[in-house]
Amino acid sequence: MMSKTFKIRNIGRFEQYFFLTMGVLTMAVAYYFFVIPSGLVVGGSTGVAMILHRYLPTIPISFFSLILNSLLLVMAFFLLGKTEFLNSIYGSLLFPLFLAMFEVIVPNPQFGPNDLLLVILYAGMLAGVGFGLVCQYGGSTGGSDILIKIVKRYTPFSLRVSVYLVDGLIILAGALTFPGGINQGMINLLYAIVMVFISGKVSDSMVMGSQSKKAVNVITEKPKEIKAEIFAQLRRGVTEIQSQGGFTETKKTMLIMVILNTEYHMIRRIVATIDPKAFVYVTPASEIQGEWSSKEEVFVKNDEGRKAQGK
Repeated sequence: MMSKTFKIRNIGRFEQYFFLTMGVLTMAVAYYFFVIPSGLVVGGSTGVAMILHRYLPTIPISFFSLILNSLLLVMAFFLLGKTEFLNSIYGSLLFPLFLAMFEVIVPNPQFGPNDLLLVILYAGMLAGVGFGLVCQYGGSTGGSDILIKIVKRYTPFSLRVSVYLVDGLIILAGALTFPGGINQGMINLLYAIVMVFISGKVSDSMVMGSQSKKAVNVITEKPKEIKAEIFAQLRRGVTEIQSQGGFTETKKTMLIMVILNTEYHMIRRIVATIDPKAFVYVTPASEIQGEWSSKEEVFVKNDEGRKAQGK
């Protein structure tokens, strides 16, 4: 019987930045040609830029986006650390540059009010595909994502609540400041919520299926090295199970962890770098009980304790 060996592919730097660029470009197309002309504020720093543009129409939205993203990058550096700053800088600066390019090439893309259904469908799909590509290749679009992470780190709110709080306030502000009046603004708010839902579903499917969390199982001969990197980069708990090959009877270790979809690219890179021969399989984590959501905080505290003890 012929067997096939599937290797975990380590993504090269050129491939990574190529698809990061394609992802950001796809998101810029969604916003510039669909979201911005319709007046829908769907959250993010671009939503804030659209609101500011309503009061200062002579200043391009791309300029507001660049300034806001730059300020958020500075906040990321001081409040989230150098790693988060470096992960966010490329997408944060590239997105407003694409917007500025479109403003020069196609100055006035137009969609009438009857096109809102098409806007949320196409913009939601395009934005979801773009964001999914960015997540798959280990990048970040920056913007309000930085603010959401700051809120999560420095408040007792979970990630989900932080997203609702930050983007929800931006969407509400967009509805209240809509030039067509509060009634049309509230209708736009409902459309904006649907678009956010569509883009979120599409990006989740792009990254790794429709489930928001996954159980990752890694069978490896280098468990200590992989575990150390997972602790350092993700602060995720890992369960070890001693295992043995049924045919070869080789002693190995199985590492089990539950992660978010957006964290999978980091797990894949860690395993591919340390042990390319490792066997990895992923399953949906449809139900989780226990203290999974607080594991990250536990490891942060433990790490701070070790530093204080000089370990």
